[in-house]
Amino acid sequence: MTTHTIDFFTLRRWQEPLWDDKSRNIVGVIHRRAGKTTLFENRGLMTATTEDRRHLPPAKRRLSTSPPRVVHVLPSSIMWKRTGMWDALVRSANNIPGAQVAVTDKRIILPNGGVYQTGGMDEPDRWRGGYADLVIEDEADDVTAGGLDMVVIPMLADYNGQRIKIGTPKGHGRLADAYHKAGSDPNSSRFLLKWSDTGVFTPEQIEVIRRDMDDEEFEQEFNCSFTAPNSGSYFGKWLDTVIQDGRVCKVTYDPKLPVYTCWDLGMDDYTAIWWFQRSPGGEWRWLEYYEDNGSDLTDYAKLVHDKPYVYGRHFLPEDIKVREMTFKGGRKMFLEGLNVKPIRVVDKANPADRVAAVRSILPRSFFDADKCEVGLKQLRAYRRQWNEHMGVWRADAVHDEASHCADSIGTGVQGSRDPENEARPKIVPYVPKPRVSMRAGAGWMGR
Repeated sequence: MTTHTIDFFTLRRWQEPLWDDKSRNIVGVIHRRAGKTTLFENRGLMTATTEDRRHLPPAKRRLSTSPPRVVHVLPSSIMWKRTGMWDALVRSANNIPGAQVAVTDKRIILPNGGVYQTGGMDEPDRWRGGYADLVIEDEADDVTAGGLDMVVIPMLADYNGQRIKIGTPKGHGRLADAYHKAGSDPNSSRFLLKWSDTGVFTPEQIEVIRRDMDDEEFEQEFNCSFTAPNSGSYFGKWLDTVIQDGRVCKVTYDPKLPVYTCWDLGMDDYTAIWWFQRSPGGEWRWLEYYEDNGSDLTDYAKLVHDKPYVYGRHFLPEDIKVREMTFKGGRKMFLEGLNVKPIRVVDKANPADRVAAVRSILPRSFFDADKCEVGLKQLRAYRRQWNEHMGVWRADAVHDEASHCADSIGTGVQGSRDPENEARPKIVPYVPKPRVSMRAGAGWMGR
């Protein structure tokens, strides 16, 4: 097997231990914009051009006839193009005489027959059946594939390959879990490098970066804090305080106070509902959270009425008007299908104002630990969009499952009046109405 060397990549001092490490599993927790992907792209090219499998027993080494193969995965395949990482890899490969770039397959074929294959873990099954001498999992905390280990471990089994996970923390996720486990595994090594460890940025540059980031974001992105909330999290810091104060606990329904619900209405995605009470002393007591995708209006109405609560008001978002227009029969039929009252429609608010309103009540909020568990997880996950190209946070929120939960609680906070101004509600028994087809007209939730 012909051996080639890569002499065009100059290692920085902080990169040298990661380049030389031969552990079977490596976890690299490295601050944002340090150059970790560039480091491992070049290390991967080196592996693909020089791997001779000397770490294998002699008998197994003689049987290893397949060329070296490196697999480098991002959370999704499209990220290779959007982030410019594929372009950087090609520039490095072009410095290797005889290297061929297969653009369609997003892989590099090296002069010795070795292969550097890129891709994403958004389709983990496409990797089944292959082998690898090295697997690099980039931005490991953003990988959501549930069967990742079931795919990667068999790929490495043939030649006792190496597995490297790198990224910047996003709370207590996959990267944090891997880092902690590596500390007690003799076959693993781990690295945690803050901005002050690498020398990539000067203190003056860091000061400029600090001005454009929240404290918790900076701690996570540049000091590699696992305890900081998810990247760009709108409520993470406030929820940490809720937990530290012991306000995620058993929250008991007080029959002397009315119960309110607040909603986010899904059309092709999730509907989210919170149940809460407000005490005269200013406490917000969050009793339950529920989310679902695809149920009919009557299902949600029955869910609400089956609870042992006396209701004061149901807060619905302004986009109920859009749902009415798409519902055959108009407002009357829509509200009869919904069958919850009294309703207050909350005017649409500026997203920043809604976030500020929720933040303002979190120091006075108590959440039921069991019945609000999913809701708390979704609130923590509600975050701003990350601009991969510019390396900055956008003002807009990511629209996903978490956004429905956040919009729901925001509707309740902005729509709720002080409890002393609410008339004492009367108990309204639930009387099932004839089921109305929710499939009429242009459709509704989950259609």
